[in-house]
Amino acid sequence: MKFKKKSSGNLAMGLSVFFCFLACQAGQPKSQKQSTPKEPAAAASSAASIKTDTAKAPVADSKIIVYYFHNNMRCPTCYKLENYAKSVVESDFADAIKKGRMEWKTVNVDDKGNEHFNDDYKLYSKSVIISTIKDGKETSWKNLDKIWELVHEEGKYREYIRSEMKACLEGKCL
Repeated sequence: MKFKKKSSGNLAMGLSVFFCFLACQAGQPKSQKQSTPKEPAAAASSAASIKTDTAKAPVADSKIIVYYFHNNMRCPTCYKLENYAKSVVESDFADAIKKGRMEWKTVNVDDKGNEHFNDDYKLYSKSVIISTIKDGKETSWKNLDKIWELVHEEGKYREYIRSEMKACLEGKCL
């Protein structure tokens, strides 16, 4: 009898992990580029409170915010999505971050007050979003929807993030 109870518990735990993994493996929407007439509240308030030094940044009062959106349920792949992107942004674009031209933000959409991001960016899974801020307002955004197909090829994933960020800094991303 003890064996049945233990194996039932293991089965339930295994199924829970399996379904979590499946939920985390859901693909991203096909839409490549989007722009919004409205601005997400958090992006606008964050951008409005950040002052850029025009002597350092070539475009006055503009910046790129790179978001990683997740929820409370995360698997090892979800952490890879975040860690690979964050490390590329913070290492390869340290100068842009230092000059106030780029910023990295990790956001849990399950936290109170962050739910609006699901609608703002049409999220339904973990996502990397590039948001362009000009004069304190979001002017456009892009969902890097290839992250799920590239996450298991670290080099290609990192190059994808790097090339998208470089294009954005050159004003060619959105």
